[in-house]
Amino acid sequence: MSAAGAAYLHPLANATQVKHILGAGAHAARAAELAGDNPTIGAEHVEQTVHRAPLVVVDVLKRFPAAPGGGGRVGELIRMLDADLRSFTLTE
Repeated sequence: MSAAGAAYLHPLANATQVKHILGAGAHAARAAELAGDNPTIGAEHVEQTVHRAPLVVVDVLKRFPAAPGGGGRVGELIRMLDADLRSFTLTE
């Protein structure tokens, strides 16, 4: 599950496909947490990622259901990133 996985995104609106869209960002946030031995770093990384994401990512993401449950800490970060991107507006 990484940026390379996005190439295999299929057009079926399946929640598990959200992992292909956001997996790389969530894994990067988790790596930052582990490197700093601090779980709050992941949330900060997610926030920065949201503000750097092109609007086309948000557009594609909104075509799919919300990220599914499970997946441990990376899954939590995927869901955090998913929710934040879906609520992101042009005024932010």
